[in-house]
Amino acid sequence: MLAGPDAVKAWSGVGKHAPTCLEASDKVVMVVTGTATSFLDAATGKPVFPQLNTTRDFGTSSLTHPTAYADGVFYLLCDTPSQSGVLAAFDAAGGKAKWATDLADIDPGGGKHVAMYPSNYVAVAGNTVYVCGQVLQLDRKFSAESPTTGYIRAFNASTGKRLWQVEGTDINNVLVPPSGSHLLATSAVPGKRPGRVQMIDAGRKGARGWKVSVAHGSYYFSTGWPLTCYAAGLFLFAGGSGNTLFAVDAATGSEKWHQRFDAKNGDQVKIGAPFSSPDGATVYVGVGSDLAALATADGTLQWVATLDGASDMGTSNLFNAASRISGRSAQCSADTVFATDSAKTLWAIDAATGRARWRYKDPGQPDVGFMWTVGGDHVFIASHLTMTAIAAHGR
Repeated sequence: MLAGPDAVKAWSGVGKHAPTCLEASDKVVMVVTGTATSFLDAATGKPVFPQLNTTRDFGTSSLTHPTAYADGVFYLLCDTPSQSGVLAAFDAAGGKAKWATDLADIDPGGGKHVAMYPSNYVAVAGNTVYVCGQVLQLDRKFSAESPTTGYIRAFNASTGKRLWQVEGTDINNVLVPPSGSHLLATSAVPGKRPGRVQMIDAGRKGARGWKVSVAHGSYYFSTGWPLTCYAAGLFLFAGGSGNTLFAVDAATGSEKWHQRFDAKNGDQVKIGAPFSSPDGATVYVGVGSDLAALATADGTLQWVATLDGASDMGTSNLFNAASRISGRSAQCSADTVFATDSAKTLWAIDAATGRARWRYKDPGQPDVGFMWTVGGDHVFIASHLTMTAIAAHGR
């Protein structure tokens, strides 16, 4: 069973406004609130740049993830005093805005206002920034039976210039790998028809690529945080009756391996959203109270970390990564797996052994999981007005 000492804080500080979302590099933490965007020194928690007047009222959830970081730049879906619905890029070395792009909520074809394009999350791969969300048709009646229409917008990461856009009912839960030009999307499927995962070729301005059917995977097929994973040239996703992890070649869709997880005590197995180590060599997946580590190359099981005890609700304690209710419920640094559970505990797990380095319990966190991020070898946690940093090795 997973057990470890209480975490030792590197620093902790109290702000004037509760953060709505966080993002971090190894040197700077971007803290976004409903009133401003601040930048803190990752080593001390002290402000390092002047505040900016960009705001975000709604933060990270199972549907939204408005921040990203790559190659020395922070990206944020935000509002300004004069404009709502903006994608902004900030230099992590100086805290200054590099560019800001208006995310127009009208049909790009022009003409009358027939659709809205709310933005759910932002991601970066190479020199391209992607904004994903859903299309709301204003001239159609809403029906619960109608599949969700999603979209992908691509922007130049250096200038903010829009490059291309695609939309459709086959574009939901879009996964943007940190490198390469192949994205993964899932279809929105009404009724009991099988869905599919589908490659989106960013190198061909969002052209559709290969498709793979996924039976019994209804939890994939709605707009929100991607429930799939990329590692070492492979896309990974749940299939079968939700108990099997499939790994397919990102370029061709051909299956490389699959790993089935068996039930404990007769319970039905539903694996959670997989995630990978920074180097892509290992894939992790939550299965109820278990967190399993698999070799990306062939799916060989490396270790299993198991929770015990009860959740805050008195039920069995589960990894939030197994529940598919929050996008940021597990993250990795170079040698540490960080994962939250339903008892509102954040665990730091040695990536090589599966043993806990430390645990950090915070009863003030929301039920869907912590508000937190990883930058370098530290994890940063927001709890109402308090920001806390903990080193991966707890020292």
